[in-house]
Amino acid sequence: MVMLWFLLIGSATAFSTNYRKVFSDDWTSAERFVNEHRTEWQQEFDLFGVDGRVAEAIVFPELIRYSMWQDEIERVAVNGLYVSKGREGADFSIGRFQMKPSFAEEVEQAWNHSSLSKEYGFVFNVQPNNEARRSRIRRLTTMQGQCRYLAIFIRLLQQRHPQLSQLPVKEQVRFFATAYNRSFSASFRQIQKMQRERHFHTDVIKTRSTRFHCYADIAVAFFSLK
Repeated sequence: MVMLWFLLIGSATAFSTNYRKVFSDDWTSAERFVNEHRTEWQQEFDLFGVDGRVAEAIVFPELIRYSMWQDEIERVAVNGLYVSKGREGADFSIGRFQMKPSFAEEVEQAWNHSSLSKEYGFVFNVQPNNEARRSRIRRLTTMQGQCRYLAIFIRLLQQRHPQLSQLPVKEQVRFFATAYNRSFSASFRQIQKMQRERHFHTDVIKTRSTRFHCYADIAVAFFSLK
């Protein structure tokens, strides 16, 4: 009964707002970027058996929000402070998919402890030193690296929450997008509860007039256009 409620509410919410109209040129620009890079991204997703349509939808809200100027500033800060001091020194989101070093750390740790690392034959260096952090930043600052982190993130959640396979694909997108935006390590029930929350905005600085949206709704809206 609870699962049915989530499915019904999710369907109604995702289509209650015309996000393409809300984000206008930013949506168009993000959509164009996806179309231009879909083929090269899919090569990375294929390595891990991930549906490219799902992966694109998960990060689409970040592509809408992406600012090259802001990213360049954060990239410099992360390269310096994060490498020398770790996440306590700097933990800004970087790259088109707006991934934080702390997110990459969580994904790497989970991968190393999963059966997937044995299946694919590699592990990450997760030692708390400059070398490991520098390598992590190098991966995060390339599209190939971000695509692989995203694919691994999806595979880990699929393994951690096998009940996801019983949900319609749109609801899987909603779940993945919520976990990506809010918490990779949360429980299945916790992630479900967060699916309705409105935290996403595109303002550089949050103000009283900032309009908040549900990240998962935007991801599902983009996925539904395919």
